[in-house]
Amino acid sequence: MISIRCLIFDAEASKVALQEALQPVLQKLPDGAEVRLLVDDEDSAVAAAYQQCAKPPLPKACICLDNLEESQAFVLKTELETLFTGAIATIFDTRLVLRPDWQIGQRTSGTVQLCTFQQRSDISREQFITIWRDSHTQIAIDTQSTFGYFQNLAVEGQNRGFDALVEEHFPIEAATSPEAFFDAVDDPAKLKHNIDCMMESCARFIQQDTINVIHLSEYKIK
Repeated sequence: MISIRCLIFDAEASKVALQEALQPVLQKLPDGAEVRLLVDDEDSAVAAAYQQCAKPPLPKACICLDNLEESQAFVLKTELETLFTGAIATIFDTRLVLRPDWQIGQRTSGTVQLCTFQQRSDISREQFITIWRDSHTQIAIDTQSTFGYFQNLAVEGQNRGFDALVEEHFPIEAATSPEAFFDAVDDPAKLKHNIDCMMESCARFIQQDTINVIHLSEYKIK
């Protein structure tokens, strides 16, 4: 599906402020579009230990628009970047691997790990996509406690400093427990195995010095 992710870097960004500012955009979306807000707040701060910032700054929020009409995406991208000063809006070819149990208007349980990265410089775009989507996907599911998973591949022709953006939903226990994060509670051998498998798989297609990671709270609003 065609989607947009708009990264917001304003430290004052909040769910209420973002939702209010978005009203002109929401009125233009097609009926089947879905909208979520990811926000750095006190609830997501419990997972701060997982932050990585290879290419500063980290976003403070992300507006997620899914199931868009391709003809409308570039117009919406421009409108979002006009609405939010300094924002980076990117059009993606998105694959929803695991769909969370959302409730509109409510905070989704746990936190969402938002990760941006570039493909390895020594592989082609085709190799990058094949390894990531055809091979790595199941490894990520098998080695982590993920209950929601979006793979967002940036549409070519956009110079955003990253090739992909991943959203992974984790239970709140994972925010403070590597064992819970890697689905290996009370099992040290499984923990090591899962970490090793995940790291080895990521190294096949991700340029390691480009990884940014932050955990955010999610609110589905449409």
